[in-house]
Amino acid sequence: MVGGIFIKNISPYIKICLTFAGVILTGALLLMLPISVNDGYEPLNFVDALFMSTTSVCVTGLTVVSNIGLEISIFGKVVLALLIEIGGLSFITIATFFIVLSGKKIGISNRFLLKESLNRDSVSGVVGLVKKIIIMALVIQTIGVVLNFLAFMPYDDDLLTVFGVSLFHTVASFNNSGLDIFGDLSLIGAAGNSSMIPFSADVFVNLNTIFLIVLGGLGFIVIDDLIRTHNWRKFNINTKIVVITTLLLIFGGACFIKISNNENTWLECFLMSVSSRTAGFQSIQCAELNGGEFCIINFLMFIGASPGSTGGGIKTSTFFVMMVTIFAYAIGKKPVVFKRTIDKNVIIKALALTITAILFCCIAIFLVAVFDSNLGVDTIIFEVISAFSTTGLSMGITQSLSWPSELVIIFMMYFGRLGPLTVISIINKNWKLNRENGIRYVEEKVVIG
Repeated sequence: MVGGIFIKNISPYIKICLTFAGVILTGALLLMLPISVNDGYEPLNFVDALFMSTTSVCVTGLTVVSNIGLEISIFGKVVLALLIEIGGLSFITIATFFIVLSGKKIGISNRFLLKESLNRDSVSGVVGLVKKIIIMALVIQTIGVVLNFLAFMPYDDDLLTVFGVSLFHTVASFNNSGLDIFGDLSLIGAAGNSSMIPFSADVFVNLNTIFLIVLGGLGFIVIDDLIRTHNWRKFNINTKIVVITTLLLIFGGACFIKISNNENTWLECFLMSVSSRTAGFQSIQCAELNGGEFCIINFLMFIGASPGSTGGGIKTSTFFVMMVTIFAYAIGKKPVVFKRTIDKNVIIKALALTITAILFCCIAIFLVAVFDSNLGVDTIIFEVISAFSTTGLSMGITQSLSWPSELVIIFMMYFGRLGPLTVISIINKNWKLNRENGIRYVEEKVVIG
């Protein structure tokens, strides 16, 4: 597969889609093995294994296994952790890193593939960026493992078990995946399917989780800019947009969740606000959400993390551009941010991405409602948006879905992780050409509104 992704003259969008599909299928076959489950549990069937592989590679966190810590074996947990890491950083990024380490050069067509995979505007510096991404990911996750090890020590006397849980939780948190193996901890046990709820009052565990989720969701380009620059005025415009939008969503989301239900503690509200933006760890029972909590969490899930990050959703910058454009139109001016006019192609891209996401979510909601008509529409909406945004939160219907609905959710996780524009661009035969090239037609105005 490593060599296959570097075949020339094939659209990079097709290569990206096939690469993720190949990793998912490989993971599913491994998870179907009897060695992937503990004694006393039946091996996963193909659809369930495919679901678990997809939710791992697409760093979602929805699960058809009631308690991963108790049911999945050490081998299966290692497979899940590797799939999460590969999905978060992307197989193409990891493969490129090892190819560079071997001393081989990356050609121009493969650099274009990297450019699309990393969501960059130019092929310049993409190989160097790959090196930085891997190093940053290793450093951050190493720190995370140490902190989580200290945080989980009070929950089990077996230090090896604590280390395993710490490692898995670090990988899942940083890559914005909501899977957990808390069932391994002796003080959690059968309650391990409750995500972060057993730790709702543990400040250390919550802060570690928030720290890793936020760093994974910021995006490696932003983290690199923050490390190198140290000066707000010198940050590039993308970093400023991501930081401002992220802070507004975190604090605003926490406040609205608190306003919606005053019984939630501020710690629960902040973790839920951060986690709703594609991480999937729940500190409050999603099955018991009231109307206000339901709305704000769906809103946060749909927006998601930032470009070039381990998270999904339409992304913070897309949301920012849409809001600025609407406001600029309302006051009769061009959309200007930090004394820079937003390029019209960026606005079109943001609009295309958002509309495509909404359209696919609506189709998925309709299909699941047809296949499982006994489920409430609100729970289906929540499940589909969670799948698309690769969040992993659920109102408790995942394990009761019929197999056709499971396939719909699998596709939505896949669609959301790749990104709407990547998926619809597989039909683009002119990927080597600049979109501005070609025949120009006379402009015509269409009646709108």
